[in-house]
Amino acid sequence: MTEPTNLPPAPRAGGCCGMGCLTVMALLIFLGFAFVGGGLWAVHHLGRKYSSPEPSTLPEVITLDAPASVESPALERASPTQPSAAPVQSRPVETRWKAFERAADRNEKAQIELTAGEINALLQNNRNTRGKVFVSIENNVGRVRFSVPLKDVPLMRDRYVNGEASVEASPDGDPAKARITNITLANNSVPDAIVDQHMFGWPSLRGLIADWLSDQEIASFRIENNRVLGETRGR
Repeated sequence: MTEPTNLPPAPRAGGCCGMGCLTVMALLIFLGFAFVGGGLWAVHHLGRKYSSPEPSTLPEVITLDAPASVESPALERASPTQPSAAPVQSRPVETRWKAFERAADRNEKAQIELTAGEINALLQNNRNTRGKVFVSIENNVGRVRFSVPLKDVPLMRDRYVNGEASVEASPDGDPAKARITNITLANNSVPDAIVDQHMFGWPSLRGLIADWLSDQEIASFRIENNRVLGETRGR
């Protein structure tokens, strides 16, 4: 009688503790550390390159009819020789701007005309922008200087974004087509395309501007005779 052939034992089923799974897990852990570490390095590197430990000194804005306010860090450290902007009566400007906003809220057509000094008065009277932004206009080109603290940004709470940019209105007055050029951050020139970039999940600068224009119902933005002209959409 023929003896049965001895069959090899069935292979054991491999679990997640097998070499294959351990390799995959190790790779995932490595990629996780690389992603987090690389992200932190990018934030630290870009933050240190394009930010400063001290605010820049912006010209002081003096409003003739506004109560004295607490100075911003930028003004506290300003040089005694830093020039000041010409004084502006702020209350008439505030009245015109609020009337412009109310018209936008009611979907009514309205226009406003502002000099650089009047824009600075509005910025000075707003606690969110006071001492952080200064505007000048020359040859119908706006120049925006800013010094913004990063106190709400992790790893950057003791630093400031200091810079400048030029703003040119579109010939057809379309606010979305306004050109933002000649951008510098911490004395470093950066590409104009940075206003369209989303970094670290943050919205782009142009997106934030578009949202503000939409909220304010701004239909037209022009710079003529060194004055900013704005117009609401209206019905």
